Amino acid sequence: MRPTLDVTIEHPNGHEIGILSIKLTGPREVERYDRIQVRIRDDKERPPPRTGSNVTVEKQNAQVWGPFRFRHGVDGAREDGRVAEQGGKAVTDRWLFSLDRTTAPEWYGGGDPEWRRTYDGTPLRLRVAISRAGSMPWVELLEVPTAVGGKLMA
Repeated sequence: MRPTLDVTIEHPNGHEIGILSIKLTGPREVERYDRIQVRIRDDKERPPPRTGSNVTVEKQNAQVWGPFRFRHGVDGAREDGRVAEQGGKAVTDRWLFSLDRTTAPEWYGGGDPEWRRTYDGTPLRLRVAISRAGSMPWVELLEVPTAVGGKLMA
């Protein structure tokens, strides 16, 4: 019983913040799902940092490489801004997650202005896992448009 989703990002106050909305639209045969975990995926795979640089693998992996991250401490988001989890919802209900624009890491050449140009208008890449009690989670990999009015049906 694969869930069907309507996934959007709304920007109530411009592009600095966003609200990720994941609405369960079906199947109607399932009344409720018990848990959702959403993970922000990086824009691409990165090679390990150069030897001798001040960048460590841990620092590189801690950076969210994309336009948005989850707002820490809100809507079930972890401190790293990469993962958020919430409890169950019935079909026709929606999960909401607060998003903040990512910022350039300290070692990024060009700083925040270059970072913004790199990620403006790029999709938010997600791994969504939804589960019901007693069953394996259903997983979907998505790319959600981040432009104002962006919408994805999955």
